[in-house]
Amino acid sequence: MKKVIAYVHSHWDREWYREFEEFRLRLIEVFDEVLEALEANELPCFYFDGQTAALEDYLEIKPEKTDLIKKLVKEKKLRIGPFYCSSDSFLVSGECLYRNLEMGIKKSKEFGETEFIGYHCDTFGHSQALPYLLKAFGIDKAILWRGLGDLNADLDWQGIKVTYLIQGYFQDFLSTNWTIEKKAEALKKYLDKISIKSSENVLLPIGADHLAIAKNIQKQLKEMKIEGYDFEIATPFEYFEKIKKRDKVDGEFLNNKLNFILPGVYSSRIYIKQANANSQWLLTRIAEPLQALAHHHFGTKNKQAEIDSAYKMLIKNHAHDSIYGCSIDKVHDEMMTRFEKVDSISNGIIKRVVRDLSDDNAPLAIINLSNFEYSGKVKITTEKKLPKWMKAVKISSKKGFTDKKLYNINEIPVTEDYTTINEYLIDIKNLPAFSLTQIKEENICKENFLKANETLIENNNIKFEVIKGKITVTNKKTGEIYKDFITITDRKDNGDSYNFGAVKGDKPIKAILKSVKLKENNHQRAILSLTFDMLKLDVILYNQNESLEFNAKWINKKKNHILQIGFNLKEKITTTLSEDLFGTVKRTFNPDYDIYKDVPAPRGIELKPNTAPMQRFVLAQNVGLITKGNNEYEISKNTLNLTLLRATGTISNPHNPTRGTPAGPPLETPKLQCLGENKANFALCFTSDEQKMFKLADEFYMPFVELFTAHKNTKLLDTKNLVYALTTNDTGIQARTFDDVTKQLKNIDF
Repeated sequence: MKKVIAYVHSHWDREWYREFEEFRLRLIEVFDEVLEALEANELPCFYFDGQTAALEDYLEIKPEKTDLIKKLVKEKKLRIGPFYCSSDSFLVSGECLYRNLEMGIKKSKEFGETEFIGYHCDTFGHSQALPYLLKAFGIDKAILWRGLGDLNADLDWQGIKVTYLIQGYFQDFLSTNWTIEKKAEALKKYLDKISIKSSENVLLPIGADHLAIAKNIQKQLKEMKIEGYDFEIATPFEYFEKIKKRDKVDGEFLNNKLNFILPGVYSSRIYIKQANANSQWLLTRIAEPLQALAHHHFGTKNKQAEIDSAYKMLIKNHAHDSIYGCSIDKVHDEMMTRFEKVDSISNGIIKRVVRDLSDDNAPLAIINLSNFEYSGKVKITTEKKLPKWMKAVKISSKKGFTDKKLYNINEIPVTEDYTTINEYLIDIKNLPAFSLTQIKEENICKENFLKANETLIENNNIKFEVIKGKITVTNKKTGEIYKDFITITDRKDNGDSYNFGAVKGDKPIKAILKSVKLKENNHQRAILSLTFDMLKLDVILYNQNESLEFNAKWINKKKNHILQIGFNLKEKITTTLSEDLFGTVKRTFNPDYDIYKDVPAPRGIELKPNTAPMQRFVLAQNVGLITKGNNEYEISKNTLNLTLLRATGTISNPHNPTRGTPAGPPLETPKLQCLGENKANFALCFTSDEQKMFKLADEFYMPFVELFTAHKNTKLLDTKNLVYALTTNDTGIQARTFDDVTKQLKNIDF
C-alpha cells in the first residue's frame, strides 16, 4: 500500500491565452470558491502555486478578504510563496530572479507564511544556479517538472530536496463529468506511472491551469477505493517530511525525454527578449548601482523605493508564459508598454543622480559601473562643445531640451530652451572598475590603430574583410584566419511559439551579399555596411576595442520561417560555454545531429533540438558571441548559429512536425510573425578566458554614465569578485557577487 499525499492547487498564469484583466476576472471567481471551501472546512488545505502575484492581483479588487487570507495562512490551510511570479530561469537575469524571490517572500511573510518550497513546476527547464538561489533564502525544498527526463521522483539537487512531478502538475480527473469508476481508472493509470519512480510515498497534484477546485474532493477519493493506494489530502510539506532517501543530481535540467521543455520559446518574439535585455541592464547594472554609490559616497537622496517599483513592473513581465513569447498578441503589447515604463523610471533615476552630481563649470567625468578596468570607446551626449584634446568625433545630432532644463524641478522648459544636442565618441584609456574619473588629456587614447578601405576594417585586435563576396575575419593576436566565416540562412518553420517546426526536405536558403560600402572611417571607429538580399549588416570596429560589433536590420515580409547568422569555426562544435544566471554553464552537443531526419515526431514526443539558451554570451573554440536579447544559439557541425528571427503564427500548432502533441491552444497570433522592421545587435570576439567574456560583455553593454562634475576621482567600490548587484538600505550599500552565489549569496556590506 502506497501513501498518496494529494495536494489541491490551481496553476495560475497572470496572462497567456487571455489578457491579464480577463484572467484576473477568472482568478476572482476561482479564488472566491477556494476561500469559501477553506473557511467552511470543505477543503482542508490549498497550495497557491508557489507565487504571490496572483494573491496580490486578487486583493487589488477584493481588499476586504485580506484578514481572512491572513487567518487561513496562519492556520496553514492556505500555503503561499515564495516567488512573486513563476518565472523562467534562462531568459531573466540572476538579479531579477533574486528580486522575484525576495519580493515574493516579503509578501508571503506579510500574510504570516513562514515555510517555503521552490515551486517551479511549469517553467521550461531549470538553471544549474537555482539550488544556490533557493538556499540563499533558507529554502531547502523544490518541486519541479519539465526538463528532468528519466530521473526518479525524489532527488537531492546540490543540497535542495527536490520532488519531480513525473506526470506533471496537470491533473483534472476529479473535475470531469465522468463516472466515479472512470475517474478511478484514469487516476490509477496516472498514479502507477508516478509510482514506478517513487518510494512508498507518492505526491499527487490535483488541479490544472486556471482551474476551479473540484467539488467533493475528499468524498470522491474515498469512493474511488483504488487498490494499492491510500489517500490523504495535505500539502507538499507533509510529503517532504516522509521522504528519507534521495538520488543525488547536479547541473541544469533541459532533458525532454519524458516531458516537453518547449525550447522554441527562447526565440519566440525575439523583440520581447531584446526589450527585456535592455530593461534589465538599465535597471540592475546602471540605475540601481549608480544611485546606491552616489547616495553612499556623495550624499544624494536614496532612490531605492523608486528602484523597487521598477523591479516590480519588470518582474511582472517575467511570468514564464509572458517572457517566453507564447501568449496572445495583446499580452505582449502590454509587456512592451511595461518595458517602456521600466526604462522611463531607470532613465529618470539616472538623470536625477547626474543632475545632483553635476556642475556646469566642472570637467567631464565618466562613471564606470563595470567590474573591469576599461579602455575603449565612450559615448558622450551633450549640448557643450568638447575640447580638441579629447579628439571627439560627432556621430549624431538632435534638437531637444537639455537634461539641465528637463530635470530641474524649479523650471519648465520653454521654446527658447530648445537647442542642439550632439552625441560624440571619445577614446578612453584605463578607466578603473567601479570608479568616477575626471577626464584629463592623459586619459585620452591618441594613437590611431584603425585601418579601413571599401572592403576592410581592422585594428590591433581584429581584421574584418570581404574577399570575392566571402567574409574573412582574422584574430590578429594569434594570427588565426577564419575564411568564409559568416553565413546567413533562412529556413521554413512550420512550428509555433513553443517549438521550431522543421519541414521535411527543406533546404536552407543562403543570403547573397549584394554590396559592401565603407560607411564611416575616422580615428574612433570604422563601419562597413554590408547589404544582403535578406538584411543589412553594419559591421563596427572601434579603435581600441577587442570586439567586432554588428547591427542587423531588415524588413520581414515572410511568414513561417527562421533567420539565423552562422559563424563557421575550425572544427565541429562539441562543447559550448555560455553565461548562466550566476557564472557560466558548460554544455555538450552532437554536432552531426539533424532534426530533419526525425520529423515528424510521434505522438507524445518532442524531438530533441540542437539549440540552447544563453544570457549575454556563448563561447566555443575561443570564439565568443555576445548579444542583447537574442538568447538562442544552435550548433550544426562546425557552425555556431545565432537565431535572429523566428516567425510563426499560432500559440500552438497541432500539426507541428517536431512535437507530436499540442502544447497549448491553437490560437492565431499574427504579431508572432514579426512582420515589418526587425533588428539585432551582437558582437564577436576571440578569447579562451571565461573571465574575459564577462569583461567584453560588460563593454558591449556600455556600463558608463557621463557627467560634468567637480567631484574628484573616486574609487566607488573595492571588491575582488564579480559584482552583479548593488543596492541600498538603512545600513548603507550592499553588494552581491558571483562568488557569493556558491556561498548561498551572503550579503557583503561596504
